[in-house]
Amino acid sequence: MKLILLVSGLFVSRNFRICAKARYSLKDPQALAQFLQEADLRLVRATYLVDLVHSRRPFPRRQETESELFICGDKTETALVTHAEVQNWASGGQRAIICSISHAWEAREHPDPCRYQLQHIVNHAGLYGAAFDADIWVYYDYVSLFQYQRLSSHEEQSFRKAMEHMHLLFAHECTLTFTIETLTPEHDRETMLDLVPVFELPSRSVKAMRLIDLVENLTPYSLRGWCIAETEWSLLRRVSAQRQQIDRQKSDKDESKGDIAEDGLNGRVPTAPHHFAQHFIPNFRFTHRSDAEAVIYLQRVIFHEKVTWCEHLVLEGLPACEILSLSHVLPYYEKLKSMKLKTFRCGEAEARAFGKALALSRVEKLEVHNNDPESSKFLVEAVSEALETNMSVSDINMEGNDISAQGAKALAKALKINCSVRDIKLGYNRILDEGAKVLAEVLKVNTSVRDIHLERNGIGIEGAKALAKALKINGSVRDIKLGYNRILDEGAKVLAEVLKVNTSVRDIHLERNGIGIEGAKALAEALKINCSVRDIKLGYNRILDEGAKALADALKTRDTDQTASDSEAEDRMGDQQISAVEPFEAPVRLKALADALKTNSLSGDIDLKGDSIGAKGAQALAEVLETNTSVRNLDLKFCRIGAEETKALAEALKVNSSVEVINMKRNDIGTEGAKALAEALKVNSSVEVINMEDNDIGTEGAKALAKALKVNTTVRIISMKHNDIGTEGAKALAEALIVNTFVSDINLANNGIGVEGAKALAEALIVNTFVSDINLANNGIGVEGAKALAEALIVTTSVSEINLANNGIGVAGAEALAEALISNTSVKNINLVNNGIVVEGAEVLEELLEEKKRMGFGLPIVF
Repeated sequence: MKLILLVSGLFVSRNFRICAKARYSLKDPQALAQFLQEADLRLVRATYLVDLVHSRRPFPRRQETESELFICGDKTETALVTHAEVQNWASGGQRAIICSISHAWEAREHPDPCRYQLQHIVNHAGLYGAAFDADIWVYYDYVSLFQYQRLSSHEEQSFRKAMEHMHLLFAHECTLTFTIETLTPEHDRETMLDLVPVFELPSRSVKAMRLIDLVENLTPYSLRGWCIAETEWSLLRRVSAQRQQIDRQKSDKDESKGDIAEDGLNGRVPTAPHHFAQHFIPNFRFTHRSDAEAVIYLQRVIFHEKVTWCEHLVLEGLPACEILSLSHVLPYYEKLKSMKLKTFRCGEAEARAFGKALALSRVEKLEVHNNDPESSKFLVEAVSEALETNMSVSDINMEGNDISAQGAKALAKALKINCSVRDIKLGYNRILDEGAKVLAEVLKVNTSVRDIHLERNGIGIEGAKALAKALKINGSVRDIKLGYNRILDEGAKVLAEVLKVNTSVRDIHLERNGIGIEGAKALAEALKINCSVRDIKLGYNRILDEGAKALADALKTRDTDQTASDSEAEDRMGDQQISAVEPFEAPVRLKALADALKTNSLSGDIDLKGDSIGAKGAQALAEVLETNTSVRNLDLKFCRIGAEETKALAEALKVNSSVEVINMKRNDIGTEGAKALAEALKVNSSVEVINMEDNDIGTEGAKALAKALKVNTTVRIISMKHNDIGTEGAKALAEALIVNTFVSDINLANNGIGVEGAKALAEALIVNTFVSDINLANNGIGVEGAKALAEALIVTTSVSEINLANNGIGVAGAEALAEALISNTSVKNINLVNNGIVVEGAEVLEELLEEKKRMGFGLPIVF
């Protein structure tokens, strides 16, 4: 069998049709483990890749990695994952996420000589390691497969076996794919001075070589046939977010589609084989043209194996062009039962095309969740039109799409004809009473809908009345949810009258509807007669003890069957059972981060606000930040972070060079946490904005931060509001501002700095020419503090905004400030609210405003 070298640096058989005969399941984790063992293909620990970054080493070949050991925490690990560990994972005994890397080879001898890809992998894999309580194992061809020159028959056989079934790593349901679709920036290549260890044929050994001595290959990823094949294989999984481009920037173009992804959306759908062969392949580059045949063949075989038998599909982040592509490929999903669309964009044309495809599909459950009302409007209209002819869809979930009354009308029109839809969920859609009324009219004639959810739609009393009239006639609806709709007592009463005659409704939810005692009593009377309702929810209403007693008395008289029917039990069992080893099913450590990774929506921001991350979560995040170069914005407000967690993060910030904004508002970092951050800011050169509001850092914490600001040259904005820093803390910060020439905005509100603290800051502002915005509200600076600041304002030309609200400056303080502001031309906004200025002070300020107008300056003063 003849082997040929590809652009990607991998070998493949010319007779690929024979080699690619399916042998391994693309769903079963045991099959994947079996393949890895039989091919002797080794996965790499992500923690080892971190070690490579720390030591500034590029990827070694598989041959050299075999014997590599490294220190991980307090133990020594092998660089490569053992087959026993993989088997343990497949059996459910070990938690791990397997990530396959699709990338270009930038040189014939080495795929990543400048360590550009390595850094991206460490960045993203590290985030997974922090978000999930699981090991991260990586497939990277250069390290996982035996490379040229293979000196033993075992190495050659291992390589051939791996290549015959390489698609498993990119199409298997238990793996993720990370694509790196950009090349090392030209500047980085030009300044690369480190030698690259590569295999040299003459000496049959690894030698260190200069970058310029390697045979470079700068063909773009989007034009490399085998790279696109790996992407296409990856798109065949049932969850589209299992393929993630990890080097994508918001301005990047989706080169393979020739379009710019809307709002950063980069989701993709599979390409139909005939379209792939006709429109994609002619544009791809191969070292040998015959490779194109293998790519076409494999794409067709794997496409049909995955798509034809796919039953559950989750598509996320699709731009408009991909919604159109979905309409072309949907007919191939012959056994598809459920489809979920999340976060997409589309116009009328794309939506109509999708609707036509849906009309002919066998999908039973359709779920749509979007954050763009315009796209949602087009899609709901197209889906509604499809439902007029489609008789397979039985469950529709369109919660949270803001479809409004217009969308409700479109669905109502379809439901007059459709007789297959049983469950419809339209919560959080702002359909109002108008939308509720049109749906109510449909329920008078529709006999198939059994569950209808209309929570948080603002339907009000009139909407409740319309639905009540419908339920008098309708005998099929069994579950109706109307929570958070302000139906009040009047709405509850009309529904109660209906329940006296309706015998089909079993569950009714009326939470947070402003229902009082009268509404509760009406419902209680209805329940004495009704014997079908088994569950009624009235939480967060105003029924009080009297209403609760009436309901309790009514329930004592009832003897309803609380056992679910066989058909309901079937419904609960209908969802596909997911293997515990699928990547997104791993136990979560940091929920907000995990959610962002699951939806492939993470850019340069980590938003964990409100997520109680705990000590382990903070430590995991800190470890990520030590090597990550992509995270710019770190939002940790309301995370219950204490001093110890802060210390771990501070240590990471000493070496991190990418984080620019850090928000730690309302945690519990205390003095010790503030000191740790201060030490970090002495050496950190990237953080520009830091919010430490409401953290009880105290005087000593402020002093530590002041020392840091004397040497830090990057922080521009710092907020220390509500930290009880006192007079001494303010004085320390004032000393720092005398020498600091970088801070422009400082917020010290609610800190009890008093008169002396204000005087110290005023003296600093006379010298400092960089602070433009200062907030000293609620600090008790009094008349003398105001006068001191007024003296500073006569001199300074940098301050443009100053907040002195709630400081008791009185008339005298206001007069001093007014006099200073007559000559000051830099202040644009000043807040003097709640300062006891009274009539006399107000007149002075009004005169000031008139004077400034005559001088040609506007000066918004709030007092």
